[in-house]
Amino acid sequence: MSNFKLPTGLNKETRDYMKDVISHLTEAGVMENVDTAALNMLARCYDTFVLASKQLETDGLTVRSDRGNISEHPLVKVRKDAITQSIKIMTEFGLTAKSRAKLPQMENADSELSPLEQFVKSNNREVR
Repeated sequence: MSNFKLPTGLNKETRDYMKDVISHLTEAGVMENVDTAALNMLARCYDTFVLASKQLETDGLTVRSDRGNISEHPLVKVRKDAITQSIKIMTEFGLTAKSRAKLPQMENADSELSPLEQFVKSNNREVR
């Protein structure tokens, strides 16, 4: 699908990753126009993950309150949620190792004809 355009405002790491994803899906022949929204979501979620991770590298995983209490940095949850959503979308496109492992099995299952398909194809007579 050549008409997919990356959302604007993505950081370089996300743009590079999404270009690889688009290339992979195009080469696999599974790109459809209806995938645009899901790919946009993947790009945004992945970008959120990258940005949160970079900020956490700078700030650390904890923050100190005005009273001196140490607690988890708020971006830890943001990053975790972005990871969860990204993985869900990636799984739908076969972009994780586990989901890719299932793809050949699905292709083999599709190539075998069901008993109904075998019957229909073997009886080419027109029934009236």
